[in-house]
Amino acid sequence: MWLSNPEEAGTFALASIGISAATTGFTSAIISFDMYVDVAHRKVQPKFYGYIPDDNGLRGRCFALMTLISALHNVSRSLGCALLAAGDGRLVVVFVGGEITVYIAYKLLREDFFYFMKLDGALAIVVSFCDRVLVKIAADFTGCFHLRHPYELGGLAFCISMVWAQAFPFVALQLYKGYETTKDALTLFLVGSFTLWLLLNVAFFCK
Repeated sequence: MWLSNPEEAGTFALASIGISAATTGFTSAIISFDMYVDVAHRKVQPKFYGYIPDDNGLRGRCFALMTLISALHNVSRSLGCALLAAGDGRLVVVFVGGEITVYIAYKLLREDFFYFMKLDGALAIVVSFCDRVLVKIAADFTGCFHLRHPYELGGLAFCISMVWAQAFPFVALQLYKGYETTKDALTLFLVGSFTLWLLLNVAFFCK
């Protein structure tokens, strides 16, 4: 709506988008944080759940970084979809549907399609398919760190999702048929968003 009719949408629309992205980032960070500080989880899988430090000050900084990284991840991915939808809504289906199809094929080839719950027959197929699709969409639009777990996306698929979320809006911008001034402003915004996202990730891994 904002890309198609910015005057009608107004600045409050941008504020709403920002609040939504921040809420997504906060929720994503809460999920990861709660899982990673849980004693039982850290005992069972210390190498996976052990990256949040014990120091309270560092924990707060870690949580803030996770929130900001996820929020920017959401902004990047959502803007990419909005750019495609503003031009031709079918492209959103092609891109998102294509990614999900490739991901399902990847899981099948790795013999990792069935979810960890013990189910049989057609129910196992339906539940596994729904879970794989929903988790893929959640990871694509939130960057929730917990979803890199082998039972969910897995490390490789999660890393690809993180990187593609930053590249995706630049690809979508090339297909966007808007005013050149708008495209220039969006390019500047995307470069700034990507740079900030990259710096936050460096800060996160150096914490």
